[in-house]
Amino acid sequence: MAFENIELFDGIAADALEKYGWESTDESKLIVLSENATYMVKDKATGEKNGVLRISRPGYHTREELNSEMNWLNQINEYTPLKVANPIKGLDDKNIQVVRGKDGNDYFCVICEYLQGEAPDENNEEQMVKQFRYLGETTAYLHRQTEIWNGTEKLKRIEWNYDTIIGEHAIWGRWNDFPDMTPKAELMLTEVSSVIQKRLERYGKNENNYGLIHADLRLANLLLEGDQIKVIDFDDCGFGWHLHDLASALSFIEEKPIVPKLVNAWLTGYKKVLPFTDTDFEEIDTFIMMRRLQLTAWLASHQESGPVEELSVGWMDGTIELAERYLRLFA
Repeated sequence: MAFENIELFDGIAADALEKYGWESTDESKLIVLSENATYMVKDKATGEKNGVLRISRPGYHTREELNSEMNWLNQINEYTPLKVANPIKGLDDKNIQVVRGKDGNDYFCVICEYLQGEAPDENNEEQMVKQFRYLGETTAYLHRQTEIWNGTEKLKRIEWNYDTIIGEHAIWGRWNDFPDMTPKAELMLTEVSSVIQKRLERYGKNENNYGLIHADLRLANLLLEGDQIKVIDFDDCGFGWHLHDLASALSFIEEKPIVPKLVNAWLTGYKKVLPFTDTDFEEIDTFIMMRRLQLTAWLASHQESGPVEELSVGWMDGTIELAERYLRLFA
């Protein structure tokens, strides 16, 4: 994706509003440019936020995959106590609009309703622990819903397995390509990857530990409004191990001293809704380590993205610290 070409996406966003009949009343403002270009859609006259526009990178998702995501969102609102942002239909009564960019590519565009709520405070340790209980409970509601919904198997989404997370066909690229990677670090992380693969093969996949997951359910994707829990950003949702959702909750903070407290809080919330076995517990470190390697690949392949430079500072030191601990436990 051409991260620097904001003008391209601004044009696509303006054209997308026409698909909804909003071109004269609303305007779009870029929020973030990463896997997708995400825009806030506001009323020109009042400033009221009417929706969030997501422009998908060509080739990242098929139309069928995006429709599957929209179907799941509708089910969550209907059959769980959670609130998610439902898609808004265009003038053609479809959730997904196709816009031809000036580069000649077709871009899938979706506008979802704007949700009111406050993002959790990630700088307050006491609050983070409390919010991770919400996060665990929220995740369990999602897992339970997909277990009982007979439409889950019909969905077409990414499968998050070893191969697509950190293996030969990793969707976010190779962790080996991280700019600060050294031969010594690569050798250690290769050993770590081998241990992860063996433990995943032993852990296996079954209806209780594997299914449709959010795959990026961090505090940043949670909104709180009173007692109402709201979940956003289902762009990475797909089929994977339930524990991947726990590991994803700890994205970019895996080596922090607070992590054990956060894991315990998450488990407390999760077990209010679904059981969590000793076998699951034994593999928490494996999924955290695998997520760290996946994020290492993401940082390597998104060097032009705004947050990457800041996130990359000290990243390799933290990764090696985690790897050394992981090998002491399982090698």
